[in-house]
Amino acid sequence: MKLIYISHWRFPSEKTMSPLIMRTCSELAGSGFEVELWIPKRQNKEFEKVDPYKYHNVEHNFLIRKFPVIDLIGNNSSLSFFIMVATFNISIFFYALMSFTFRKSILYGHDLRDIELLCLLSKNTFIEIHDFNMSRFSILNRMAIKRIKGLIVTNEIKIANLKKDFNLKENQFLHQPNAVDLKMFDINISQEKAREMLKLPKDEKIVLYTGHLFFWKGVDTLLESAKFLPSSVKIYFVGGTDEDVKSFKEKQKKNNIENVIIAGRKEHKEIPLWLKSADVLILPNTAKEDISKYETSPVKIFEYMASNVPIIASDLPSIRNIVNEKMVWFFEPDNEKSLSEKIIQALNSKEENSIRTQNAYQEVKKYSWEIRTKNIVNFIEKLENE
Repeated sequence: MKLIYISHWRFPSEKTMSPLIMRTCSELAGSGFEVELWIPKRQNKEFEKVDPYKYHNVEHNFLIRKFPVIDLIGNNSSLSFFIMVATFNISIFFYALMSFTFRKSILYGHDLRDIELLCLLSKNTFIEIHDFNMSRFSILNRMAIKRIKGLIVTNEIKIANLKKDFNLKENQFLHQPNAVDLKMFDINISQEKAREMLKLPKDEKIVLYTGHLFFWKGVDTLLESAKFLPSSVKIYFVGGTDEDVKSFKEKQKKNNIENVIIAGRKEHKEIPLWLKSADVLILPNTAKEDISKYETSPVKIFEYMASNVPIIASDLPSIRNIVNEKMVWFFEPDNEKSLSEKIIQALNSKEENSIRTQNAYQEVKKYSWEIRTKNIVNFIEKLENE
């Protein structure tokens, strides 16, 4: 059966496609679906020759189909984003309207805003809810939700809110957190060897964050925590868009913070080495935004758990939906002093770290891609047959 995955993305090229979406498409294709990924054709000459399958290390077993949009590249205003998403909706709607196979296909969305028109043509609509982004026009949201057959939701907090806000049935929900490739992140390599391969110092304590440099990720708190750490402890930031990396470096310079290294974006296949090189891994999400406090199910924490390296995380409901004190160290969100104290405590607690990392590793086995895909496929087939 054909499955069409819709996503406007949030960045202008395949190179920055979410590894989660690319992997989901590949896994669904591997389970027997004929998968197409529909995305907007956005402008970015720098990344035109990048192979998205190779970059994200996924099998080339599904088709990526691009649709024309009005893309005001370089303009980050909410209006330009609205125009891009709106024109993407129109493009895919009229393409689907002329397609002989669309009505028999499963429509699979990643963002409600991408399918608000398209779901009018499909009775077999499913959506994965990560960050629950909705249109400003509430009538469109309710119209789309009413036509959705099933919702794959990454944490239980969002399920409770969706039931309350949209009066949905219990059988319409699958609670399915994100996943991790255990073989990719549980690599048999020592910290010393990982540092050697990455050309990192062998004699310093490395505190590591991987991921984007968005405010809600709590990176500012981690940056400020460096002021309270000894010079022998270095904080590494790995990830972020080129623009965000530049801005973050300016912030570091302005605040005169010396024991921080902003390494920039690295290929996803290199991240396991970075994790293995660290003494402590940080998940510093803020409590100031709902997307962080309640909605997120960070892929990052599953990768951290699979790496067998100690983890320090913000004490948030969204994070506690996945882990507890037996698996990670918690600190007070948005409190750089609390974070620095927890870093020092973790660096000096070898025996306790061993217990927590083992507990985290045993827990993350529940979140393999094989289990996640099987659960989603079973959910789709069950609702299709009802």
